[in-house]
Amino acid sequence: MKKVNLNFDLVNLDGVKVSTAGKIVSGLLMSEMKGDSEKLFDWAMCFNREEEVSMDGTDFERFKDLITKTERLSVMVKVPIVKYLKTIK
Repeated sequence: MKKVNLNFDLVNLDGVKVSTAGKIVSGLLMSEMKGDSEKLFDWAMCFNREEEVSMDGTDFERFKDLITKTERLSVMVKVPIVKYLKTIK
């Protein structure tokens, strides 16, 4: 199992906090139209509450793929999250 904790700040170009990764990702997950809706809902609720989410390898790769390929997140949001996900072993 991989532990995903998105409770870290996202900052703008001036270094000012705009949100946390978990809050942004929870909004993205809640607006998804495809996939396992119950799982996406549960993850969104956990990330919104700043909780860690345990994912098996398959779910982790799907989650990482969603973040990487979505066009609904800006580079400012996407890149710090993708870099973090690459650190998870």
